[in-house]
Amino acid sequence: MRHVDHCFRKAVLKRLEAFGHGIFYLTLRIAGQPGAYALLVPVVLTYVSASRRIHRLTSPYLRRRFPKHNLIERWWDTFRICHSFGQILVDRAWLGLNRSARLHGSLDGWDTILGLIEQGKGLVLLTAHVGNWQAALAHLKDLPVPVHALMHYEEEVVAKHYFDLRGESCPFRIIKTDGFLGGVVEATAALQRGEVVTIMGDRLAGGPSATVKFLDSQVRFPAGVYRLAAATGAHIAVLLAAKTGRQSYHLRVWDVFHPSYRNREHREANLTAWTSRFSKALEAYVIRFPYQWYNFYDFWNQ
Repeated sequence: MRHVDHCFRKAVLKRLEAFGHGIFYLTLRIAGQPGAYALLVPVVLTYVSASRRIHRLTSPYLRRRFPKHNLIERWWDTFRICHSFGQILVDRAWLGLNRSARLHGSLDGWDTILGLIEQGKGLVLLTAHVGNWQAALAHLKDLPVPVHALMHYEEEVVAKHYFDLRGESCPFRIIKTDGFLGGVVEATAALQRGEVVTIMGDRLAGGPSATVKFLDSQVRFPAGVYRLAAATGAHIAVLLAAKTGRQSYHLRVWDVFHPSYRNREHREANLTAWTSRFSKALEAYVIRFPYQWYNFYDFWNQ
């Protein structure tokens, strides 16, 4: 009976989520991106006011990022990060529903990326759940080699990707993490062909990990990506996106390094050192863009 009740609640919540997205899709068709942005404010305000859960989810990050903020300031921080995430979802839908819609951006480190690709050893673009990263990835299609994204992808999900809404083929090749061995075999083959693979480095979902400091607290980050790069000889470039305006974004290469084991005795130390470099890059990012890291769970208690 409990199982039936749980399934019923889950089905109802999914329908409500679909209804909410439908309202925003309709608003985008009628009033465009500005209209959806206007609707977003009261929706997020109501959500943050009525839900205690969202404050529990954002608190582990916000109290470390803003340790001196009081309760009122912390409430406002929660609103800002939820509103920022809502704008990203609106932008994604706007790009999907309006074929003439475009985001304009810049990329610091384009020549660096091209230089690494020219070496022919493959390149890992290490990213995170920050800014309007999905839209920004679409612009990597101008690279001279195929781009693969190792990601969890569901075609039936309610919050669809913009290329699903357009009914177009994806501008990058998706390697599903729920595939054989988590997509590692496909990612390895792509790197050995000298191609580009983008991987998220800020969420641990099993596999190898390393414990490093992030915002003055110890936390476990996934470390499999560094093993992959070391095994294939590929370089890693930490590439993070930030939303800088209503229709603009900025991509920046925050760090570049080449994982390579010196010997077996120092492998774990090597993994920790490489993971720490990503941690420091992400920390520098959230110092500059504190409301654009979309981490809605206790990252420090995994």
